[in-house]
Amino acid sequence: MKWYPFGEREEKSMENEMLWTSLALAGQEAEGQTLIHCKYVSTNKYKNGGWMSIYKTTFLVNADTKDMLKLVQAFDVPVSPAKHFFKQAGQLKQFTLLFPSVPKHWKRFHLLEVADGGGEFRVSDITRNDFGVYHVQVS
Repeated sequence: MKWYPFGEREEKSMENEMLWTSLALAGQEAEGQTLIHCKYVSTNKYKNGGWMSIYKTTFLVNADTKDMLKLVQAFDVPVSPAKHFFKQAGQLKQFTLLFPSVPKHWKRFHLLEVADGGGEFRVSDITRNDFGVYHVQVS
């Protein structure tokens, strides 16, 4: 598994993805963090599928109150201005976003990326669960 620490353009490697997942889940229980596992399929708009990255300005937003939780860390996806270039259209990219714990009074929330010059994404109406682990399709 590879991850990009904030403020660094070089990705870091993890030797054992299973170990990292176990540590992340343990951290979630101990510190109350939220994991958002994302899937993205590269666009057919570009022959090579284009590129992608995540902005530090990515949030979980309460659907009712508009309260926000800021992205803590991104795993297996570059943080802008770094980019992941696809080799072909239709290629799958999976990555994980780490946020603070979603408060218990939140019933639904949105995953929102605010990007410079457009190109941001939004996943609407994610229902809160007691595990703090979610799987979403980003488009």
